[in-house]
Amino acid sequence: MDEKPIILVVDDDPMILEMLDDGLSQEDFRVITAANPNTALSLAEAEHPEYAVLDLDLGWHEVSGIELGQTLIQKYPEIMVIIMTGYQNLKYAVDAMRRFSFFYMIKPFRIDQVVSLIERAEHEHKLLLENKLLKEKVAHLEDENVRLQQLINEIHEPGTDEKGEERSRKVYSKEQVLRSYQQQKHQGGLDDLLKNKG
Repeated sequence: MDEKPIILVVDDDPMILEMLDDGLSQEDFRVITAANPNTALSLAEAEHPEYAVLDLDLGWHEVSGIELGQTLIQKYPEIMVIIMTGYQNLKYAVDAMRRFSFFYMIKPFRIDQVVSLIERAEHEHKLLLENKLLKEKVAHLEDENVRLQQLINEIHEPGTDEKGEERSRKVYSKEQVLRSYQQQKHQGGLDDLLKNKG
């Protein structure tokens, strides 16, 4: 059985914490809550949550929800951060979305809105990971192409150079080149890429 996704909720308002804890727990998430950044970082280190739902104004002059989100991303690059804010601070949340790829939602909100945003964040996160994987495979194919070209360049018929001296470069048969190329393909080349795209 798959483990429930873990959501870290950080807010200095106990009513918000209780509402999100109860509501998200009923939606099949495991919720951990914190009222301040220090507790949040300790919980994140112990639990490794997949999502962090953070209030923009945590009641700490030195640390905002955006700054806490940045710290979490640095420590746990795969975590998805959602900033909660009122309309008066909306521009800060939008700026965080543009600069740090955070998501945001406006208070007051319903639990179904939170769940919908989490699902959208998860979908976009998967697309980013797939794009990263495709770029890595393209880079691998480019390296494979260079290796194949090097092998092809080493194929020649035994003979002599312009001075009549016997060539000493290593001679590969076509069968050896094809065998080498097939081995490289099985290590994650074009076939895998086409398979994944299909």
